[in-house]
Order: sequence, then C-alpha cells, then structure tokens
Amino acid sequence: MPETRRERRVGFARQLNRIYAWYTAGFAVFVATLAVAERMGLPRSVIGIVFLLATVALYAGIGLMSRTNDPDEYYVAGRRVPAMYNGMATAADWMSAA
Repeated sequence: MPETRRERRVGFARQLNRIYAWYTAGFAVFVATLAVAERMGLPRSVIGIVFLLATVALYAGIGLMSRTNDPDEYYVAGRRVPAMYNGMATAADWMSAA
C-alpha cells in the first residue's frame, strides 16, 4: 500500500528531528573540543581559522547533499518543514541581520 501524504510528512519530520539532534550534538562536541584546545594553549587565531573553515565546509556539505532541480524543493522544501523549524530558521535570519 502506498504511503499517504501524512505518513510521508511524519517520516520527513522524524528524519529532520534526527538530523537536528546530530547537528546539535556535533556542534556541542566541536565547541567543547575548541575550548579544550584553547585551554591547552592553541592560539585564538588558529581557533578562529578552524572555526571559520569548519563552518564553511559544513555549509558546503549541506549544499551538496541537498541539491535539487525542483523549484518547490529548493525554495520551500516541498512544503514539508514543520513550523517550529521554519520559525527557528526565520529567527536565525532575523538575528543575523542585526
């Protein structure tokens, strides 16, 4: 029996929750690692460069993994993103513009 639209949406939300959890945990570990490196004497300039390069690499990886030719998928993720995540993205955009 084919999946209904609701089942696909729920599956997408679960996958999105899992991705956000992994991203959050990875970011926390990354920041903790940089904090330990700083305590061990790594210069702040090196830490800044590592942070910048890691951020650029992360966004490049996300971009490569998320490629699509469908305009609806590109602009609105097929309208499957839950409101909470959409709100978080909007808030982050708003705060970064300040």
